[in-house]
This record gives sequence, C-alpha cells and structure tokens, in this order.
Amino acid sequence: MIFNLTVPAQETVVPIVHSITLLGGAQNGKWITAEKTAALLNDKTEFNIINFNGVEKGTVFGTKGERQGVCLEIPVIELPETESDNPDKDVRFALGANAKWNPVPRIPQAIGLTDKTYTKAVADFLKTKSIAKTKVVITQLYQIDLEGDGQNEVIIAGNYYQKGTSEEQSAGDYSFALLRKVIKEKPRNILIEGDFFTKRGEYAPPNEREILAIADLNGDGKMEIVLKTFYYEGSWQQVFEMNGDKLSKVLEVSCIV
Repeated sequence: MIFNLTVPAQETVVPIVHSITLLGGAQNGKWITAEKTAALLNDKTEFNIINFNGVEKGTVFGTKGERQGVCLEIPVIELPETESDNPDKDVRFALGANAKWNPVPRIPQAIGLTDKTYTKAVADFLKTKSIAKTKVVITQLYQIDLEGDGQNEVIIAGNYYQKGTSEEQSAGDYSFALLRKVIKEKPRNILIEGDFFTKRGEYAPPNEREILAIADLNGDGKMEIVLKTFYYEGSWQQVFEMNGDKLSKVLEVSCIV
C-alpha cells in the first residue's frame, strides 16, 4: 500500500519544540531554522503534544521565553507543566497545532529490548566498528514504516559505558542510533549518529543518545526521526528524514558548554 505523500498547503510556519527548545519549523513542506521560525511566531502558540503512541488529546499553549545561563541565542518556547508526578512527563515533544496534516500517520511499535534478533544484529553491527567483545545494551527499539511504502524500518538506540558517563571511556564502550532498512531485499544498517571506543584513552565526555520522536513534521506523509545527543554539560537535537536509501539531517540545534 502506498500512502498519499502530497504536501498540504501550509501558509503559516508549524513550529517544532522539545522541552523548552525550539528546533525549527516547517512551512509548505520546507524546513525552517529555529531562528527564522521564532521570528514568525506570535508570543503564544497552540501546540499538539506528540508521543510514541500518537498525538495526545487536547492542545496546550506555548509562550516565547528567554533561556537562562548559557546558549542564550537558542529560541525558547515554554510549554505548561503537567500535573503528573513523573518529571519525565514535563519533557515533551510538541508540534504546532496549526499543522494541516496528521503528524503521526503510523504508530511506532516498540520491540522488546532483549529481542534476540536485534541483539544479534547490534552485536554484528558493533563488530563492523571493531568492537567484538562487549555487552549489548539496547535502550530503545522501534519498528515503523517511515516512508509510507508498506515496508517497515527498525530504529535502534544503544548506550553502554562500563564505568558510567562520568569516567573515561573503556574499550567496548559505545553510544549510537541506528536505522535498519531493507534495501534490495536485504537488511542494511544506516548509522544515524554514534561513538565507538576500541581502546581506553583520553576522550571527550561520554555522549548518550535518545530517540525523542518519530513523526511527520513537515506534512509530506513521511516520518522523521528526532534524536537527542547529550552529555553532562551540553546536548544537541537533530531531525533526520529518509529518502530512499539516504538519511539526511534537516534540522539541528545545539547547546554545548
């Protein structure tokens, strides 16, 4: 089954927000930087909250704010806090409610993190990075038809540091986000982002990676991958889109101390 990938006319910019960070926006299928998006927004904007189960019921209003301390140039949109006792609920992913399309046309399906098929696939992938003997730790694992062509892709995040993230890395440590896609009837690994350590040494602070969202952010019927990479003094968020067998970064915002 092939889905309709016609981009709906979208005269106003649709902002994309994670937590308080404006990642950018989309307008008529095109990507707009965070700075340009901020300039096109009113002081208050209505948003839909997106999670891995789809779009949450109801909308919220986000307000333009100011960042404190560092990275003052990054535009801020303050979303209202939830009434949940879980602080993770306040770290939300949001898309402008003015979007004229369904931002989650297909629901990502979570796969068990110890699934033997993907544990082996990750172990085999790590061998290609010269890491043959290490613990396989999958932290996120989703199956989803990104392009609406009836073919599912698999998105994997893995993070493993033997001594934790406050010590120097050891041989066999890693952090990555990976896309597995069937190309010409064979599964192929497409690295989204990653760090792989084959020996002990002096490296930059260990990074960790988390998939924030899988959603159609520009209305073309295809679903983008939103990835966060972070360490103890900074982070950056990136949006990637799939076109055939190529994965492209279309938006990025970073705050690195």
